Formats: sequence, C-alpha cells, structure tokens
Amino acid sequence: MTSSVETYTSLVSKAYEGRLQLPAFQRNWKWKTSQVILLFDSLRQGFPIGNFLFIKRSDEFDLSPRDFRSSSKGASKTQPENLVLDGQQRITAGLELFYERGSTNYFIDLERLFKMVKDMKVDLSSTPSIRAFLADLDADDRYCIAKRASSDPSQNLLKRHLLWTATLNDEIELKRALKLYIAKYPERSDFVEYVVEGNFKPSAETTIPVTTIDGGVSIEAVSRIFSTLNSTGKLLTPFELVVSILFPHQLNLADDIETLRDLHPYYGRIDETGDILLQTVALFGDKGTKKAALPKTITAELYRQHHMDAADYLNKAGKLLTDKIGLGLDSSSELLVYPVIFSPMAYALKLLDGEDLSQEDRAKAERKIAKWFIGAVLSRRYQQSTHDKQLRDKTEIYRWIKGGDDEMPQWLKDTYIENLKVRAPDSATGKLLRCIMNARGLKDPHTLKPVGIKSGAATTAKHHIFPTRFVKSLVGWNDEDTANLALNVMMIEQSTNASWLHLDPAIQLSNAIQINGRATTVEILQAHGISEACIAIMEKPLKSRKDFYDFLQERENFFVAQLENWGFRRALQPEVDIEDEPIED
Repeated sequence: MTSSVETYTSLVSKAYEGRLQLPAFQRNWKWKTSQVILLFDSLRQGFPIGNFLFIKRSDEFDLSPRDFRSSSKGASKTQPENLVLDGQQRITAGLELFYERGSTNYFIDLERLFKMVKDMKVDLSSTPSIRAFLADLDADDRYCIAKRASSDPSQNLLKRHLLWTATLNDEIELKRALKLYIAKYPERSDFVEYVVEGNFKPSAETTIPVTTIDGGVSIEAVSRIFSTLNSTGKLLTPFELVVSILFPHQLNLADDIETLRDLHPYYGRIDETGDILLQTVALFGDKGTKKAALPKTITAELYRQHHMDAADYLNKAGKLLTDKIGLGLDSSSELLVYPVIFSPMAYALKLLDGEDLSQEDRAKAERKIAKWFIGAVLSRRYQQSTHDKQLRDKTEIYRWIKGGDDEMPQWLKDTYIENLKVRAPDSATGKLLRCIMNARGLKDPHTLKPVGIKSGAATTAKHHIFPTRFVKSLVGWNDEDTANLALNVMMIEQSTNASWLHLDPAIQLSNAIQINGRATTVEILQAHGISEACIAIMEKPLKSRKDFYDFLQERENFFVAQLENWGFRRALQPEVDIEDEPIED
C-alpha cells in the first residue's frame, strides 16, 4: 500500500476524465441533494471530508472498471490509473457540482446571500465582518440550492441571481459571469467582489489523504477490505454531537428520547431523529433553532429545564392536528409533513396553557393553530430556511391568537389554494388532502370496514381510482400523463385494493353496488370526496383522457370547498411552475 495527499478538485478532475473509475461491484450513486450541498459547504470552508481508498488497476484480475456517473463522454474509453473503493459518493458529488454533465444543477443563491448580508448588517468595508459572516454561513441557510438539470444553467445568473456552481471550476468563466452580473446589478458590486468572488470555490487547503492498494493483491483481499470499510467522510450530526456533549453531565440523550417516545406516542411519530425535541428545547429557552448550532445552544442546564415539557407539548401538538385535521398520528407517521413545524406549535400551546381561557376561546385558539398548519403546507412555508421561520412563527402565532384576525401573519393572508390537480399523493399538499379525507370517518366501499390512517381502522392502502395500468387504455392518453396524482387517490382496505388494482372504475363501482346497494355506495364515496359527477364519469363504458381530467377537476372542487371552510381562497393567478422549484429531499 502507498499513501499520498491530493486535492479534492484534482481527484474529481481525474474521475471526469476517466483516470479514476469504479470497480463493477461498487454500489450506485446514493446521495441526496442535501448531502451534496453539505459537502459543498465543507469544501468551501476547507473542512476535512475524510480519507479515500483506491486500488491500482491491474491486469492480474479484472474488476470490470466503469466510469463515474456524470463523467465526460470519453471517460469510458480511458484506461483508468486507479479504481475507487471508498470515496465514490464524494467524488460523484463533485462531478455534479463542478461539471456540466450532471443530472442536477447546483446554484449559489446570490439573491438570498445579498438579503442575508443586508439583514445581518455585514460591513462590506470590514474584512473581519465579511469573514465572520462567511464563517457563520452554513448549508442550513439555504444559500446553495439544487434544480433539475437544464440545457444552459448559466442563464439563471442574470435572470434569477443563481450562480451555477460549475462556473466556480473555471476562473475565466467565473470572472466573465460576475462581470456581466455586476454590469446588470451595479449596486451589488461590493457584495460580489468581497463576499462572492473567491469565497465559494473549494478551498485549496482541502486535501484528501489517499491510500492506494497495490494492484497485485488478491481479489479475496480486495473483497474483504471493501466489505469491512467504515463510512468515511460522514460528519457527525448535530444530534450526535449533543449526545456526546451531554453525556459527561449524566444525561443520556439517546435513552431519554426512547423513553419520551414511549411516554408520548404522538411525539414519537413526529421526531424520527431527535432533532425536533432539541429544537423545541431551544425555542422554550428562547434560543435559536439552527441545527448546526444546536451543539452550542443545548447546554445540560437548558436540556434539563425544558426537555420534558418539549416532549409533552410536541405530543399535544400532534394530538391537536390528529383531532382537528386528520393527521393520523394516533397510529402512523404516514401523513406527517414538515416535522419542524411542530416546535413553534408546541411553544404556542405552552403559552396558551398559561392563559385562563374559556372553553370557547380555547377552541378558537386551537382552530387558528390548525389553520396555521394548513396554510404552511399550502404555501410550502417550511420547505426552506426552517429555523428562521420557527423563530418568527413562535411569536407570530401567539400574537395572532391573542390579538385577533388583524394580527394574522401576512404570509398566511397571502396563502391561496393553487392547482391541486398536479400534486403527487406523497407531496406535502397531497398528504394534506389525504388528511382531509382521513378526518371524515371513511369506510371501505366494498367491505364497509372503517379505513384511514387512524386507530381502529382496517389495514388501509392508497388506491388509484383510475388505476395506473388502466389509464393507458384511455382514448387520447399519452406518455406525459400520469395517474399517480393526489386527486386520483382514495383510501380503501388493503384487500379491496388488491381486488381493484387494475380494474376499470366502472367495474369497481359495480362490485360495490352489487354488495351494498347504490345509495350506501354513493354515500360512502361522497365521504371520500367522490361526488355524483365523479361517479357519472367513472360509470362511463368508454372513457377518454378528457374524462380523467374532468374527474380530477370535480375532485379538486370538493377539496377546494373543504379548504375554503378554513378561510383559504382559490388562487386567481397561475402558480409557479413546479418543475422550476428547488429540488427538496
């Protein structure tokens, strides 16, 4: 074996050219966009990202080398120098970030950075002030975002203030791009020169320790080494760091979390990682909730003072939304969206418990909290920059509850119901629609058993009313259409779903009516948001693509009416193209 040190950018360049390749038995690319962004932030700051393990290419045994995803067109024709045993994910992330052949484009959001500089009153004439801002900046600030790859990502800079990270890989292109940006936005000249230029390229100090195995080693030894590798380059999570910080104070956070989950079952289904509890502890102590800062924020004293209340009020928040809007946390986390939203909700409930409210006023307050949750889902409020919104919402909600509708947060006033027909079943809005159904006491139209995500319901499945195979036979259907939409889903018993999996909706209806009669079947379907007009479409003997979209429109009308009951209005203007939204994990 030999040891060496190389820069990260040189390793990524070798992979792009094909001089570094992968053995055939290596797993495929697994990282999420959030992991790529975390790596980028580490590279920017010059943080260590772990060791790499290579093996020299050898003619003695064939490991069937293959090129990296997103490498150059000629990479597969290049004879590799070494094969990567450990480091594939980090190298592939670099290809996605700094070369143009990736399936995802990454951008530095200059608009967000510029706003942060203004909001934080960074003195652009002071080097220490700028350095302090850049040192405090991290991935949680969402300054780096991911979008689906486009034909010319560089065009986003002048139109949308998005600097493509691949531009950072070419000094000349970077200077040219920023020069054009300053020409269009001259008032940002100092911001670009002192904050952006030179501060977001991978640090020259980011070098990688590389161990290279001699190519003459046996295939058995290579297999043994590979199968016992530790996962290097993976930083400890904030939760893991807090665990280690609290342990010397006779506080076993991991054990506490398990105990609290047992004591508070709604809480247990909200907080998969323990982060939500820590953020709630921070809020209860009037501290910031930024995940990266939790190891500094959560002291033993703060934790001891607030962790029991935090779990209790998170549990109460989960029960409130289960009772009010059908979130189903009494049995499952299947409909859970935006877990981070529960921390400010728990804070508001704790304040409410300190008030001497009548039963009527308490009910009004809880309805406002439920409306706030629905509005946050409709507006996708907690899709980005969550810690900022947690801090604002913890006081805004309570002020609204205490001060009346004049104190309703502006973002909530500006929330509208936008095109439900395009939402996927497991999107945030899709889950909200299923919550609305779940709160309506659903029954299976075939077996009449209670169904839904709730305690006491039969085992329930998401059923496509127009099955995904069936729709291909619709007149006019094309490959760009999809049946996997929230408005094409109902909740039925798993056994019924198995029977109806590929059936024409007309046959599904006929089966239910034969067993339970038409009146009962219609009544049950209406609870699912399937109106008489929907049923008429389902019963057509020959259905077309237009019938499918008419069916979606009828169901949308039902859900819009339900949301209007909460005080939301249908949007008059077309919504932002979903394909153009940042990619979220």
